[in-house]
Amino acid sequence: MARVLYANHSYPSHLKLVCLKADWQICFQANGTLDGRRIRAWLRKVDAQFVCEVGKECQVENMPEFERLNFFGDRYHLSIDETDDAGKRTKSLAGADNIHAARAAFDALVPQYAGRRIILREGARILLVAKGGKIEG
Repeated sequence: MARVLYANHSYPSHLKLVCLKADWQICFQANGTLDGRRIRAWLRKVDAQFVCEVGKECQVENMPEFERLNFFGDRYHLSIDETDDAGKRTKSLAGADNIHAARAAFDALVPQYAGRRIILREGARILLVAKGGKIEG
């Protein structure tokens, strides 16, 4: 499965995702004046326009990191693994970020791994299990 990467770097740490009334903006903090008083404010990255005062936002999140591995060490949202009978992963076979692509890959791998147990999972949640060349229900 191919995955398009637009960049291979982290965002600058001063940039944050800021939510104000369900509207998300990429912002940075700056000092300024509003109504004659000094404030610390969130400014939009694209045009440095005022979004809101710091502390008045609904939520602040770090910018997502490119190519960051998740807890299981996967680069993809959905993963296909070979496992032993106890469910321990022995080999990573494929991955995808799209459920349709992941299911197609899983279906293609079932006959190739007929003598082994393979799973399709989303993080820790197992979606499908195949053993003996058949998908278990």
